[in-house]
Amino acid sequence: MAVATTTPRAAPRSGGSALTKRQARLAMIMLAPTFFVLILVAFYPLARTFTSSFTDEPFARPEVPVNNVGLANYQRLLGVQIASFPEGSRLRDVLMPGYQRVSTFDLFGERYLLAAGDPVWLQAVINTVLFTVISVALELLIGLMVALVVNTQFRGRGVMRAVMLIPWAIPTAISTVLWRYMLNDNTTGALNALLNAFGIIEPANSIAWRSQYPLLSVIIVDVWKTVPFMALLLLAGLQTIQHDLYEAAAVDGANVAQRFFRITLPLLMPTIIIALIFRTLDALRVFDVFYILLPNTTRSMATHNYEMMVSSYQYGYASATGVLIFIIIFAFTILYMSLFRVEAD
Repeated sequence: MAVATTTPRAAPRSGGSALTKRQARLAMIMLAPTFFVLILVAFYPLARTFTSSFTDEPFARPEVPVNNVGLANYQRLLGVQIASFPEGSRLRDVLMPGYQRVSTFDLFGERYLLAAGDPVWLQAVINTVLFTVISVALELLIGLMVALVVNTQFRGRGVMRAVMLIPWAIPTAISTVLWRYMLNDNTTGALNALLNAFGIIEPANSIAWRSQYPLLSVIIVDVWKTVPFMALLLLAGLQTIQHDLYEAAAVDGANVAQRFFRITLPLLMPTIIIALIFRTLDALRVFDVFYILLPNTTRSMATHNYEMMVSSYQYGYASATGVLIFIIIFAFTILYMSLFRVEAD
């Protein structure tokens, strides 16, 4: 009886076949235009900004000579002084040359002075960080609640899903202008009129939202605008969780809270991390809400950068500001990735 035998083929060499090499060359040729465009639109502006940050280059004034100032722009931006400031002390005796007073505060029974090389920039950083932390936290909590509600079965769920996207679909500039009128200081503002209708405030005591509570006003607008985006991301994550897990947990006697913290939250965590990273990066770059709602009053890092370049014609100084904004955003990204142990596959 004849027995058929087969001889195994030799494994391909590690160097790869000629076809694989041709495919690799073709891929590089096809990707070359993309890399070229990326260099033009990303790498070159970044390099140009970085080199300009060490100069006193003006904005839109090519006839003015440009001088190299070294680290002077960064020293002004990063310069912070905290010094003891007892009662009766003179400000000029305590302040370092080139520094300006930001505020005074008491700590452990002693009075201190906070000064900075650029106090407006320091306040802009504080405003941006506070805005980012508070608004992103509120958007996550409210967005999660909305996503949990919309993920359940009820009549009109499709309509609710469509309606909840309206604030996110409206352009930010338009929605901010609308909120600017709703936050008017007198009773013509919708928010004050609503509080007056419920008897919470009197017409004579209308709240000057944008002047008394500028940061709160910006947070209200941003939360209203961005909660639908957060809810949409979380809803997509919720729909990937198998319903069988909840049925098995219910059979084992788990209540609603236990099912949420033992099943929903752990399985939703990757989506939450992605949503947090996206929203944090976007919030740190916030410009339009601050610029439209609080013109020339309360600044974010981006609006301060704009004012330094366009209004003050200090392109070199604005470039240093842009570099620091990039570093701050990059640091927040690394913090999120290390805190939640995000790993690349």
